[in-house]
Amino acid sequence: MAFSYAGDLTGAAPIIRRFPVDADLYQGQLLMWSSDAGGIVQPAADGASADPDATTKIAALCTGIVTSPAFNATYKGDMGDYDTTQADQLANSPVGCAMAECVIITPTTLIKAPIVKDTIGTAPERKACTTGSSDGLTFVVATIDTTVSQYSTVYCSKGANRGISRIVTTGATTTQTVLIAFPYDIAVGDEFCIANIKEGFAKINFDTQFQGIDSSDALTYPYYVYVHELNLEESGKEYAVFAFSTRHLL
Repeated sequence: MAFSYAGDLTGAAPIIRRFPVDADLYQGQLLMWSSDAGGIVQPAADGASADPDATTKIAALCTGIVTSPAFNATYKGDMGDYDTTQADQLANSPVGCAMAECVIITPTTLIKAPIVKDTIGTAPERKACTTGSSDGLTFVVATIDTTVSQYSTVYCSKGANRGISRIVTTGATTTQTVLIAFPYDIAVGDEFCIANIKEGFAKINFDTQFQGIDSSDALTYPYYVYVHELNLEESGKEYAVFAFSTRHLL
């Protein structure tokens, strides 16, 4: 599972284009507009300069490889092999430079993304409570990657509060604090999925393969998005449906 097109807020049909690639890329990756390698699109990058990222120009979602697609087991999708020489292009099928099929991302494009810890195939933090509370405002888990105040979600997948989520208001590696209490006492052994993303206005960053949302990123240099749906119920199948802020689009 990687990024996939999930529709448009206006009901508009997707804008599908074929672009020459500027670097090796894979089906299911988010792409940015290229600037210096002769092609048009390349894989998007982690936010690298500001809060929000002010460098990357989000372009499209790669929905397929047109030229000599080759399945990659790590990325779990077809690869587009960036090439420049005549010999490489004559060996391609069809002949020519590597081309990717893309859905253009606009401010109303909805994108479905797996939520993973660092890389595709690794589920987000899901921990049992080691110290509970009778007021529903705090609980302690074994050490995790630091949550981000106001931008992380804790979702109860086992216990009296099953199916209920809350925003973390004080980020930490062990003790998770919320301002709106869980309605029932939190007990030792209750299980929580913990991810650095939330519904509504959110900050996110990508996994190492640029095929999903990284649940454990510190969000120092994030992208701004609006999350329309957040599902943390089942381990290994966590996902979000979101749209990019216009500040990341041309």
